[in-house]
Amino acid sequence: MRSSQHGSDNTITQKTDNSCPQFRSKYMTAEEIENILRMQHAATHGNDPYVDDYYHQARLAKKAAESGSKHRFCPINPKELPSRSRNSSESSHPHLHVDAHGRVSFSCIRRPSPLLEVDPPSSAFGNGTEQVSDKPLEEEPMLAARITIEDALCLLLDVDDIDRLLQFSQPQDGGANLRRKRQILLEGLATSLQLVDPLGKSGNPVGLGPKDDIVFLRLVSLPKGRKLLSRYLKLLFPGGELARIVCMAIFRHLRFLFGGLPSDSGATETITYLAKTVSACVNGMDLNALSACLAAVVCSSEQPPLRPLGSNAGDGASVILKSVLERATQLLTDPRAATSCTAPNPALWQASFDAFFDLLTKYCVSKYDSIVQSLYAQNQPSTEIVSSEAAKSISKEMPVELLRASLPHTNELQRKLLIDFADQSLPVSGFNALGGSSDRVTPESVKG
Repeated sequence: MRSSQHGSDNTITQKTDNSCPQFRSKYMTAEEIENILRMQHAATHGNDPYVDDYYHQARLAKKAAESGSKHRFCPINPKELPSRSRNSSESSHPHLHVDAHGRVSFSCIRRPSPLLEVDPPSSAFGNGTEQVSDKPLEEEPMLAARITIEDALCLLLDVDDIDRLLQFSQPQDGGANLRRKRQILLEGLATSLQLVDPLGKSGNPVGLGPKDDIVFLRLVSLPKGRKLLSRYLKLLFPGGELARIVCMAIFRHLRFLFGGLPSDSGATETITYLAKTVSACVNGMDLNALSACLAAVVCSSEQPPLRPLGSNAGDGASVILKSVLERATQLLTDPRAATSCTAPNPALWQASFDAFFDLLTKYCVSKYDSIVQSLYAQNQPSTEIVSSEAAKSISKEMPVELLRASLPHTNELQRKLLIDFADQSLPVSGFNALGGSSDRVTPESVKG
């Protein structure tokens, strides 16, 4: 028998032959004590390895995938509680929360309290009509952006849980309820990012204001925000409306996202990975979505960074635009490659491409003129020397890959313009430098 005395309360723990402890107390019955123990055990022993031993289970699942075997890696039950929201009433007041494992989480970390509050003298405001302009710390834009990113990552973890449940379990309704919940979560994230659909719900174009994408830009200005955007895109169906809306926001701000590479290697990796993710998403789009994305580039107030692939300054925008052009070529030559049931609109694509081609050729001509003027300014009047040096500079600065990918979509006038420009700017290698076939993709080749 083992007894412990604490003050005036005497609690006796006695083990029986079957090693089950029996409790007696001065103020509580044995049944009450056992009920408390059962509640504690249920809270700290959920018997769900996915929750209690997540990282070890993830490691086992990874090893099983490498060996070709299967390992059930999903929660036992779907999470019912909504993801954290910084606008929820729970997080609006600082409080101290201790979970069942004894871990302490401070809500005030998300809403830091001021270290020192000093009320300014009334005379500082003159006649008293002026208002204090300082914002609370939790309303500072970049802090709000970081909080939004953390909340969004938690939401994407909930989506991961749903995907794993659909993969490893067989719900009675075939997973319809889980898929509906998944879609609600993804749409909710798009709402949190305040993404605007320029096409509108009715398909009618909606004008964009200069501040419509301000929340989106604040998020993607941070490396973690770009990681969030990449993860979000990978969870979206490439041919869906959400993917189109997100990609149009990216295409509107190609220069902001891919205009340059930061000195930090980690931040550079997030930019490169985002470009690859957007390119992969584009490869699953239909022709109408591609048209909308290309139109977003043309209608943007920012000049896209049109650089050759492999440029030291960053080639993310060119990688994405090249994917758009090549995907459109694939769809126009083989309509069966489309994964969407929406009827293609070749005329819409051609209009978007014509506007983009005009933008591309104007950039190339301007770039060529600046290269030639720079060479003449270096006191090299010889035509042969200028042509040789210009060819070297063009190979480093001209988006030849984009010109090559544009060829299947050009009409006769555009092709002639391209040939004339190639003969002028690339006298050594001629038009072959652009490569490509002379066969043009026509709207008649699409069977709608």
